[in-house]
Amino acid sequence: MPESVIPPAAGRMKQSSTILIVEDDAAIGRFLQQLIEDETPYTSILLPDGFRALEQARQIRPCLFLLDYRLPGMNGVEVFDRLQTMEETRGVPAIMMSATLPTEELQKRGIYQLRKPMDIGNVIRMITHAVATFQERELERQQQYS
Repeated sequence: MPESVIPPAAGRMKQSSTILIVEDDAAIGRFLQQLIEDETPYTSILLPDGFRALEQARQIRPCLFLLDYRLPGMNGVEVFDRLQTMEETRGVPAIMMSATLPTEELQKRGIYQLRKPMDIGNVIRMITHAVATFQERELERQQQYS
């Protein structure tokens, strides 16, 4: 695995190295899992809907959410909003994926945007950037309180 994709703070964080993928299209979900496993230092868990994500996120404590926008039952923005109310997942960054995205809503929430069909290079760069930015912020926050 190339060292260049490992965020500088990754080795110093106590945060999980798991990316939670919430995608109802099993083929896309498996593709994303394989891409993450092969091209990044992270592991991933794939869940098919927001309800399961809300049930399991507290235990998983992911470092990133990769959310499909069009999910059964509730959309990705609704899932993100609910995840932000939980202490264990508050502040965890998210990448929203879809062919059509509610750009304004995502910008207000600071959610990264990834349009389908996805370019593999962009997926890896966005994942690496989102996690590295989050980890650097967390590391700074921890240093302020120590």
